Amino acid sequence: MRGYLKKVDIFLSHSKHDPNDAGERIAKAIRKQLATRDGLDSFFDVYDIPPGVKFQDVLLSQIEVSAVVAIHTDSFSSREWCRREIIEAKRHHRPLVIANCISDKDERGFPYLGNVPIIRLDDRKLTRVDVVIRALLDEILRDFLWQCRVELMRPKASPGVTFLPRPPELISLAALVPATEGEPTIIVYPDPPLGAEEQRLFHDIASHIQLRSATEWLAGAVR
Repeated sequence: MRGYLKKVDIFLSHSKHDPNDAGERIAKAIRKQLATRDGLDSFFDVYDIPPGVKFQDVLLSQIEVSAVVAIHTDSFSSREWCRREIIEAKRHHRPLVIANCISDKDERGFPYLGNVPIIRLDDRKLTRVDVVIRALLDEILRDFLWQCRVELMRPKASPGVTFLPRPPELISLAALVPATEGEPTIIVYPDPPLGAEEQRLFHDIASHIQLRSATEWLAGAVR
């Protein structure tokens, strides 16, 4: 696990299409705060992309290795690249925090902004930037501790067990269902267990996949 204990890259996902430049302004405020924290090295789209390198390739490869703050302003959900950044963060199971900076309305709420911590951040006062950063650090630490726990649990796991660092959601099935080819599979995730309504939805879509919190799995719980 020593390889995990290194500088943490922070990816600031934001829109540049807000009428009052809220996305860029908030991203710069978070970046400024991050610059004062030891061990955190922020990644801020175009300013850190070397000349001559394909923009989209750098963005997607950076997301795969970064913790992500999504700055959810009014135009965020309408921007293709913002949506793609969140989907890639979810697919690669990256630590993710949403800064809710809606000032008026979101025309189409993006469904994949859920299942992670959401922190209210006023797009004008910006008095809670530290709260957003602390929430992200909590997610980074939680992810690290989960990876440590997985190392202890893995010797007990059969080949059909998959460990996820946060409670599963439907996007979790995007890569998992084709890979399992209909074979019985167990997803093990951090406690607490999912509610019955979410369990039923997963069962309707992929009945061969069973969901267990870590405590349920270690106890041998069967449904």
